[in-house]
Amino acid sequence: MTKDQVERIILEKRVPHPTVELRLVETHISWVILADSFVYKIKKPVRLSFLDFSTFSKREYYCEQEVRLNRRLAPEMYLGVLPVTSHSGNLQIGGKRGEVIDHVVWMQRMDDSRQMDLLLAQGVVEVEQMHKLAGILAQFHQGAKRVRVSETWKELHEEFADISGQGLFLEKYYEGGSSAFIEEVIHWGYAFLKGIRARIEERKESGFVVDGHGDLHCRNIILGDNPAIFDCIEFSEALRTLDVLNEVAFLCMDLERFGREDLASAFLDRYVTLTGAMENRTDRLLFLYYKLYRANVRIKVLCIQGKEREGGSDQNERKLIGKYMQLFKRYYLELKAAWEGG
Repeated sequence: MTKDQVERIILEKRVPHPTVELRLVETHISWVILADSFVYKIKKPVRLSFLDFSTFSKREYYCEQEVRLNRRLAPEMYLGVLPVTSHSGNLQIGGKRGEVIDHVVWMQRMDDSRQMDLLLAQGVVEVEQMHKLAGILAQFHQGAKRVRVSETWKELHEEFADISGQGLFLEKYYEGGSSAFIEEVIHWGYAFLKGIRARIEERKESGFVVDGHGDLHCRNIILGDNPAIFDCIEFSEALRTLDVLNEVAFLCMDLERFGREDLASAFLDRYVTLTGAMENRTDRLLFLYYKLYRANVRIKVLCIQGKEREGGSDQNERKLIGKYMQLFKRYYLELKAAWEGG
């Protein structure tokens, strides 16, 4: 589909359920149509380094995957896959006649005001909610598919080292010395991973690497009586396959980005108690490395987004990069001191 076709659907209200409002939200890989009670998500016909939605059959497949995988943690939200049809020049989501030209993921519209990142910004998230979330994630990970063949320590390092390409951008928009500091962390991180490579492999054999969510940050969580964790990575099994400590490190890092170390600690303590996922000192250091890695990824994504804009990062993005850089530095210094101090 094209954006013009999506806008026609919105203008003509060619959706299968009555609604007053229809609003479009666009990302780099999707068009998302928000109705009063439902959401219709259309995958863009794009091919990127990490995903391929370029054909009709692939978009249909990944729509089905998105529903199947997200029902693991948000069963009430993901309702199914609907066709987009073309009949006598008219486009229709959920149409019964005409040619099927694409597919959409059909979702229940949730209460956006309960989105966890928004609640954190308001300062209204409580420790008990973190305990409940830890229980949900613990049960999910314990029931998830175990994977004993996944990325090696060298591949993890290569992903980490990819941030080096953002050094000059950070020099320009963040602070001088950023490029040299990043190279220092990359070099040190290689030696660290090499030093614990045996434990990384042991954790695979112990069942701590699973087919998980893959994108566990605060914006992908709706808090309420029955919390929903949504928008997992459906387009890449490799990106979704990870050590459970890597998964929960993303959430803890994001909580700390909001300055809520107390919530991160409450979540992690309950999660580890329920799962036994942190067995020794090396595991604790690995968890800290994963937080460093997750801050790295967020910095890289924001830099790439800034480069795509003609004027570079805007003020809000630069502020956010600054927060992640502070965490990046803190995690590195903590990890370095703990590792070298024995």
